[in-house]
Amino acid sequence: MPERAWGFESPLSQVILSKVFCPSGPEKRTSELKTNVIEKGKWERDLEVEVPAERINREMTAAMRRYQKRLEIPGFRKGKVPLKVIEKRFGPSIRHGVIEDLLPALIREAAEQTGLLPAGSPRITALDEVEDGGLTFTASIDIWPEVEVQGDDVLELEQLAHEVTDAEIDEQIEELRGRNASERSVERALATGDVLIADLQRLDEEGTVVIGEKYEERYFQIGSDDAPSPEFEEALIGIEPGQERKVSFSYRSDLPNEELAGKEEHFEVKVREVRERVLPEVDDEFAKDVGAQFESLQALKDHIRSQMEERWQYMAKQKLRSDVMESLVQANEVELPPSLVQNYVESMRREREQQQQQGQGQGHDHDEGHDHDEGHDHDEDSMSDEEREQAERRLKTYLIMEGLRKKISVEVSDEEFEEYLATRAEQSGMKLEELKRSPRAVDLRRDLEEDKIFEHLQSGAKITGKAI
Repeated sequence: MPERAWGFESPLSQVILSKVFCPSGPEKRTSELKTNVIEKGKWERDLEVEVPAERINREMTAAMRRYQKRLEIPGFRKGKVPLKVIEKRFGPSIRHGVIEDLLPALIREAAEQTGLLPAGSPRITALDEVEDGGLTFTASIDIWPEVEVQGDDVLELEQLAHEVTDAEIDEQIEELRGRNASERSVERALATGDVLIADLQRLDEEGTVVIGEKYEERYFQIGSDDAPSPEFEEALIGIEPGQERKVSFSYRSDLPNEELAGKEEHFEVKVREVRERVLPEVDDEFAKDVGAQFESLQALKDHIRSQMEERWQYMAKQKLRSDVMESLVQANEVELPPSLVQNYVESMRREREQQQQQGQGQGHDHDEGHDHDEGHDHDEDSMSDEEREQAERRLKTYLIMEGLRKKISVEVSDEEFEEYLATRAEQSGMKLEELKRSPRAVDLRRDLEEDKIFEHLQSGAKITGKAI
């Protein structure tokens, strides 16, 4: 018979990071299945399963009772057709549906019983019904690879270090001044740094008004670093309140919105108002306006320095971890089952599609009301090489970390975990008890275990410092 694939997700937590294989239902019964595993390749296994008639019969009876409630046959009241009549007339069809529905759960149960961790979607390669009413089938399964990590005792790493300067703090202060600036209306020409309030009317290439595409009272801060089109702003410098000007411009080519990036536009702009931005004085009162916890300008600067130092330490830590994993990926040849890679690529695609759906409708003021995704078909295969490379990279990293867990024995005490949770709860603004009850708590324990593993690796590595 032809192979059939069943919709199993690879044991990745959301995208990756969990290899927990769960039973299909809330109750876990003692297995009635007889199983046998045949090794077909390095990571391929044939899982032979024998299902007793009693298991199938229970499911058949339950299915017929559900069917009985809605079945109407002449001579019987609705819901009162005897089960024997139902079985005689519809038994083979109901049994076929029962087996179809039951097979995924049976595969999960048999895999758990034999200790197999499917890396992709199991495939039914044989299925036969037994005379007594039982069932036998064979599922072809690719299992998760296991890596015996090498090279973790000869690591050579570079530790980044950065000393926060007064100039960097002053730069942050200037950014805060900009956020806390006030505005006042002025009767003069628009200049860089001003705020423009204007009505925009879209024009076609010939300069004719495009009906239905007028955008009133739009707000622009002239000269901002993230302006979608510097050309648009430059074309309006010198315009005064009440004046109109036709402008042609192109959006920046590096805009995330591919529909807008580099696109040429034509608008008629009528100025409602020019506002001048007034920056506050940098003193103790300014610091108090930034945050009530800052009693002085020096307290604000000390806070900024502390925050910047923490960010640099975090980046240095992440860079060191990235270098560790890069070294171990290079030192260990990891063979990945094709089904595992494919399953992960599909997970990435689903996640990307969800993000795109959530982001639809977000456009720039210049093009408000336009659906930039209309008529745009996302070519799934166009990114396949990049997706495959990313999938293989992340899967290898994950498997190496799992190998390190087995090789390097680390323990997280309840006291350590409690302290770690308290820190994370404070950082995220959650209550400690709420975080403890969340599904995230399991991943946080793994995070703490990984911290200890990296600490162990770094303690035995040759590390040189690099100031940046």
